[in-house]
Amino acid sequence: MTEPERKWHAELTAFIENYCEIVTKGLDERWQKFKIEIYEKEIYEAIGGLLARQATLSVQLAMAPQIWNPHIAPLILRCMTDAHITLAWILLNPKDRASKYIQYGLGQEKLYLQHLKKSEEEEGKDERVQKLIELREGWLNGQQWEFLTEVDVGSWSGMNTRNMAKEADCEALYNFAYLPFSGPTHNMWQHVGIYNLKPCSNPLHKYHAVPTITDFPISTDFLYRSAKYVDRSYALFDKTFGIVVSTPMPHHWFVEEYEKRLDKYSNDAGTAVGQKDK
Repeated sequence: MTEPERKWHAELTAFIENYCEIVTKGLDERWQKFKIEIYEKEIYEAIGGLLARQATLSVQLAMAPQIWNPHIAPLILRCMTDAHITLAWILLNPKDRASKYIQYGLGQEKLYLQHLKKSEEEEGKDERVQKLIELREGWLNGQQWEFLTEVDVGSWSGMNTRNMAKEADCEALYNFAYLPFSGPTHNMWQHVGIYNLKPCSNPLHKYHAVPTITDFPISTDFLYRSAKYVDRSYALFDKTFGIVVSTPMPHHWFVEEYEKRLDKYSNDAGTAVGQKDK
């Protein structure tokens, strides 16, 4: 490894550690300032859980630079856009929608347990599966008795994600992030055709494409986008509940620190302010 490469890796490591700290401190400070009404705990659990999920995804992405590539990073970013749309839609009517969100999830857990129990009946007892059933059944009953839990196989919100995004003023995020990141998430042709095929080298084969595992260098643009999505969720939470925090916003911190510490080492032209997925 050359000296510039060593410096780059050292700076990148410090940058990642500091970024994770900023995201985590931002979540903790917001939760400390959030006034909780104990008799409406579903609202706070759903909102807090989604906000923590958003922070977790960004931190985990940051800690794994080897996946900052078009093969893997979009899977996490798609999940982050989905989390934000869900959060934004719930915040339009927290009392009703947080309950729907939780009840649907409990129903899905009950359905999964039923599948596990059926498998035990058909294939014989397995100590590991029985332990899994015991643990997950305990969690479910700790939320709500299983026999009182309804299973809904439709959409928890009663509408598709596009309509949720439009209603929650997230249409640009849906069009420019959720939609394109759905390609790699669902292994659709517009992703597979670009990233998992290459032209055949034999001109007699009519230029058909052959499978390939393309190697990409890490791109900080993926972490940059992740910072934007956390930023968006934090900002919406702050605006909805009138919360003011002292911890810097992840996106603002990212841009400032990147320009000071990493820009001189990187040839990564993909990191730029002003992407359309905002």
